[in-house]
Amino acid sequence: MNYPTGDSEGGHPYRLRVGCTFYDVIYQQVLRTTSSVRIRNGKVVLKLSRFAYGAKRDEIVRKFLKWAEKRLSKASGNDFINPVYEDGGRIVTHNKIYDLDVGARQGGDKSKARLKNGTLIQIRIASGLSLSAAKKTVQNLSEKLIIKDQTSYLCEVLNELNQLYFQENFVNCRFKRTRSRFGSCSTKRNINISFRLLFAPREIFKYVCVHELAHLKKFNHSKEFWCLVELAMPDYKNCEKWLKNNGFLLG
Repeated sequence: MNYPTGDSEGGHPYRLRVGCTFYDVIYQQVLRTTSSVRIRNGKVVLKLSRFAYGAKRDEIVRKFLKWAEKRLSKASGNDFINPVYEDGGRIVTHNKIYDLDVGARQGGDKSKARLKNGTLIQIRIASGLSLSAAKKTVQNLSEKLIIKDQTSYLCEVLNELNQLYFQENFVNCRFKRTRSRFGSCSTKRNINISFRLLFAPREIFKYVCVHELAHLKKFNHSKEFWCLVELAMPDYKNCEKWLKNNGFLLG
C-alpha cells in the first residue's frame, strides 16, 4: 500500500493512495465488539471497536486498508463525476448541470432552498448550525430539489424502454435516496430507482431501468428473467460488472 509520508498518526495513515488518486481515511471508535470498514463519498471509513487495541488494532487497520485498496483499484472513477455539495459546487447529471449558491439566511431559523432558472440551486442556511450540520443540510436540500426536478426524466426513460422491449404497465416510478440497492420493483408494480444513478454513466442508469422493467414480466431472477434483460441490453453483464466495481463510489 502507498501511504503519503508525514500524514499519519500512530502509524495509521489519514490518506490512502490508489494509483494517482488519494482517498481520505477516517477512523471512528465504536462501542461494538466488532470493527467494520466501508467506502462512502470517496472516503474510507474505519469503525474500530474500543475493545481492539495495540497489535490487534494495528492488524485490523492493515487488513481493512488492504481491502479498501483492492476494492478501489478496480474502480474506474474517471467515467463519472460525483456531486460537490458546497457553495460554488457543481452537480453533473445525465441531462443537466446544477450549480450551487449557498449562503447564510438572515433572520430565519429554518434553511430554505429553491431551484432557479432550471439549473441554479440556491440554499440559505439557518443561523446557529454547526459546520457539519450545515454540510448535511446543503446535501439534503440539494438532493430533494434534484429528485423533484429529475422525476420527469426518469419517467421518460422508463416509458421509452418499456414501450421498446416490454409493453407492460407500471403504476408509479420515482427516485429514492437509497444506498443499499440501485432499484426495486414492487408486487404493486411500482418502480424505484436510486437517485445515485444520475451520476453514473447513462448506459448504467438505463440498465437498472431495464432490470426493474423486466421484473414486471418475471418477478424473480430466473433464467427467463435474464433472457428478457439480455434481449433489451445484450451487454448487460458489463453493466453489472461496472456497478459491482464502481457503484459504491456513487453520490
